[in-house]
Amino acid sequence: KREKKSAGSNSKQEPLQDGKRVTFVLEFPSMENMASCLARVSAFLEDPKHHGEVSKPSQVSQLVSSRYAGHNFSLKSFKQALSAIGDLTKEEAKVKQAIFAAVRRGGGGSEAYYIIAHVRKDAKTLQHEKWHATYHFDDEYRSRVAGVWGMVKKGSPAWAEQFEEHLSDKYAAHVWVDEFQAIVLNREYECATKIVNLLQSILPKKEPFETVAVSL
Repeated sequence: KREKKSAGSNSKQEPLQDGKRVTFVLEFPSMENMASCLARVSAFLEDPKHHGEVSKPSQVSQLVSSRYAGHNFSLKSFKQALSAIGDLTKEEAKVKQAIFAAVRRGGGGSEAYYIIAHVRKDAKTLQHEKWHATYHFDDEYRSRVAGVWGMVKKGSPAWAEQFEEHLSDKYAAHVWVDEFQAIVLNREYECATKIVNLLQSILPKKEPFETVAVSL
């Protein structure tokens, strides 16, 4: 039903064609290293208590985003977070430089790019993050996921409430529907088979983006 490319399957970046969408894949040697580079960005974008706020580098180990197995955000959101953060650490600046260099090579506007990150050899998290990229780029899929979530909340309110509670200490509420589809499709939370099957049935036949590995 869907393409399964490795993170490095398109390591040579070509200039962006009109209408093409690209997901940059960042691979890190460890969660600690990944957190040092991206935790403050993700905290600004989706921390359940502190989204919209800038955390200090000394706070990284206390952020829930430092324990994320992967990270995901649009290039536009990445730029907004960097602008708010201002002074970047050496690790954060390295990621910024790598992403911006990849954008210059590809050309096109910010709306053409999405960014995901995972720890090396963690294929399950990589797939989870690619579900987020699909949700971001495919308007029809995103709308249909919202419909499925509405149906779940109406038909299985106890499960929906339990699931929201599961998310509440990890993510801000504005990303819960996105997390719903990625978590359920990736079999990361116990869920009725019919819900999994329904989400699978509305997936686009092909990923609506190309993956480009970005070296750090």
